[in-house]
Amino acid sequence: MAEHLYRITVLISFIIAFVVVVTLPASIVAISDWDDVSGFESYDSDLLFRQDYSPPAPPPPPPHPPSASCQDDLGGVGSLDTTCKVVSSLNLTRNVYVAGKGNFYILPNVTVNCSFVVGCEFGVNVSGNFSLGENAQIVVGSFELVAMNAVFAEGSVVNTTGLAGDPPEQTSGTPQGVDGSGGGYGGRGAACVVDDKQDPDDVWGGDAYAWSSFLRPLNYGSRGGTTSKEVDYGGGGGGKIMVVVNATVEMNGRLLAVGGDGSPRGGGGSGGSIYINAYKMTGSGIISACGGNGFGGGGGGRIATDVFSRHEDPKIFVHGGNSLGCPSNAGAAGTFYDAVPRSLIVDNLNMSTDTDTLFMEFPYQPLLTSIFIRNCAKAAVPLLWSRVQVQGQISLLDGAILSFGLAHYSLSEFEVLAEELLMSNSIIKASYYFIQF
Repeated sequence: MAEHLYRITVLISFIIAFVVVVTLPASIVAISDWDDVSGFESYDSDLLFRQDYSPPAPPPPPPHPPSASCQDDLGGVGSLDTTCKVVSSLNLTRNVYVAGKGNFYILPNVTVNCSFVVGCEFGVNVSGNFSLGENAQIVVGSFELVAMNAVFAEGSVVNTTGLAGDPPEQTSGTPQGVDGSGGGYGGRGAACVVDDKQDPDDVWGGDAYAWSSFLRPLNYGSRGGTTSKEVDYGGGGGGKIMVVVNATVEMNGRLLAVGGDGSPRGGGGSGGSIYINAYKMTGSGIISACGGNGFGGGGGGRIATDVFSRHEDPKIFVHGGNSLGCPSNAGAAGTFYDAVPRSLIVDNLNMSTDTDTLFMEFPYQPLLTSIFIRNCAKAAVPLLWSRVQVQGQISLLDGAILSFGLAHYSLSEFEVLAEELLMSNSIIKASYYFIQF
């Protein structure tokens, strides 16, 4: 029954159908037709395996530009090789990179603003400490920080909401047409214009992408769609934030990579990316890469934390945006990966949706420890053969749905391998088969 909590401590494997097709290469089949095989003994079968068929490594990132100076470029006091303090607000019109051997402090109530340039980048790489003072702001499309320690004081904010640059090439996060659908990234964007003959599972806005990088997300979100050929009403995608700290992050402010809100005639942008790597994190701030609101809500983005010791956990959000055109179908949730326990969390904050968060192939070296799908999140593994395997628990709670296979294919196989499957008021389904608790 839905109101009861079921705990199953077994190895679970659901198999709907299994089909194997073997096709022999033409070169092997042709051996049987040879009239003269006298030279076959000298054939070296290792020739097939001597070449490396793995894809080439991606090119290295472009080098950083020369560092800005503390006084001349930033209007600060001091030196980047000792301590640089930014004492007054800045309006930037280009990408800025700050590097030095000392400390870098942005004082209380100071704003560093580069919102006039789409995808504007602000990078800080210092050997000492970084501080964003009380009520100080950094408003950019991309923020990258490398430091010994970092402080985000109460009331401070790094805000990349709706300021994304271009998402990766050959992705379809921005919806096509003039349906006003939400943008996609960690989760699909919602679509509110649905044909009566279509199944709700077959309709979505911008698609999800970059699943392979959910362990360390560093991509921009995508723009929402519009309802006009002349005017783009869609909200911008969320930007990206990377914080790499050798020691401690004090998080009492906000890190925002939220999708921009669309107007009532445009879809919300999808959330962007946030990645935090540190030895220790304290504070109870907010970390959010949720989707923007709009005619169709944007999908959530991706967040990952790799922090050995966490105290006073900050609030972390990756839910989809509200859909004004179809309130019961919000954007799909994004992904939150916690690297130390190796847990993947998909949480839609109890916002109902018909739109999926896509799972593809899961990492096996090492395996994830647990997967949590909860609070009306709807996850799908859209493959004809799939395996979801973790070392510990798979948990589906409070309206969660996990579906396997492709909706219009009658044959599919899926396996769920875990020590525990915990379900409450949730559904696992494959094509037209349902398992409900």
